[in-house]
Formats: sequence, structure tokens, C-alpha cells
Amino acid sequence: MTAGLKVYDPSGLALLDMTSSISQMMGYVDTGAANGSLSIPLAPAGKTLFYAITELSAQNKYLGKRPGVTLVVGASVATLSWQYSYAGGWGFYSLNCRIHYGYY
Repeated sequence: MTAGLKVYDPSGLALLDMTSSISQMMGYVDTGAANGSLSIPLAPAGKTLFYAITELSAQNKYLGKRPGVTLVVGASVATLSWQYSYAGGWGFYSLNCRIHYGYY
């Protein structure tokens, strides 16, 4: 029996299939509630990099915003970058988050 995670969009298109391989965490980075980037090693041959975001702030999560994350794979290294973006105004703030990264 296969175990793992499968994610589909509303039309049934498979977006993620992590059932054929065990995922491996490579590390994490805390954002400090500020924009930033980090160079990370490439995944082994035949594997795919992934990331997951968790909030570290215990404040009001309805006003706090998580960053948008981009993962760009280069020839010898990958770049994980994050940027906070939200409409200006009272009450909005950047959540301190942890971005876990690895491969499957």
C-alpha cells in the first residue's frame, strides 16, 4: 500500500504527488518578519525541491501576513527567496515565519 501526500486542484489535476518517494528535510530559515533570500543545495538527481511555511508569531494571524516564497533552481545552487506584500493601512504586519525546505 502506498502512503504519502497527493494534492489536486479543483479540476482534478495533480499538483503534487509525494507517494513514490520519502521526503527529506534539508533545513529551515526564520524570516524575522523581513524580506530575504537563502542559497540552498540542489536536490539529488531525480528528486524535486519543496518548501513549507509555518508561522512563528502568536499574534493575530488574521492581520499578520505570511511571505510569498519563490524557489529558483540554478545550475549549481537553488535560491529560496521570500517577500512580504500587503496593502498599506492600520493593523497589517509581517508574521515571523519559518520556511522548511527539502526534497522528495
